[in-house]
Amino acid sequence: MAAETARRQSCMLRQEKLELVTSDDIQPIMSFDEMGLKDDVLRGIYQYGYEKPSAIQQRAVRRIINGHDVIAQARVPARPP
Repeated sequence: MAAETARRQSCMLRQEKLELVTSDDIQPIMSFDEMGLKDDVLRGIYQYGYEKPSAIQQRAVRRIINGHDVIAQARVPARPP
């Protein structure tokens, strides 16, 4: 019983600290160069042929680098008929 009570209290404390931020409040970062990535990571990105971050990368990468927990969902492009 004591363990269950402690688990519930811990869960309640974690819930009180949660902050919901939608992508509407986040400024997109339009290039990989502006994200503050390490040089070797940038070289790898460009060597693979990527030129510009996707919409989800523009909004999520910087927050992840800054240590925030992020739950993100990218849009799936429509399939051609």
